[in-house]
Amino acid sequence: MKNTKFLVQTAVIAGIYAVLTIAFPFSYGPIQFRFPEALTLLAYYNPAFIPGLTLGCGLANIASPFGIIDVIFGSLATFLSLFAMTKVKNIYLASIMPAIFNGVIISLVIVKITGTSVNGLLIGAQIFLSEIIIVSIIGIPLFRSLQKNSVIMEKIRNL
Repeated sequence: MKNTKFLVQTAVIAGIYAVLTIAFPFSYGPIQFRFPEALTLLAYYNPAFIPGLTLGCGLANIASPFGIIDVIFGSLATFLSLFAMTKVKNIYLASIMPAIFNGVIISLVIVKITGTSVNGLLIGAQIFLSEIIIVSIIGIPLFRSLQKNSVIMEKIRNL
């Protein structure tokens, strides 16, 4: 029963992440605001969210203009950032992990795929900034407000 519950919850998180990413027009490319990235803070509270968020990223990246490369490397960047978040004890420091991993990995992918002389540092900085805005500036206050509800936090911590 516990495995079934975990699989269902993983699928729900993956679906929410993927649908919200695909629904917003600025979810892909060098200048992106991927609002579901705020959900990555779930991994800070409970590592059991890592599979669903990583899968959700992979599913969302199927719709990416960069195709299978984005599915692979975007999911890798998400997984690495989520794993790193679980190792950090400070939510503010944890919130910059997606900015670091996505800023570096995704900018390298975009530069490699486009084959143009685009400035990789500029692309990395744009992705870094968008992740900081979504995860740190929007996500942390959202999760701080959720922390006031013991029932919700109990569910998050005991997935």
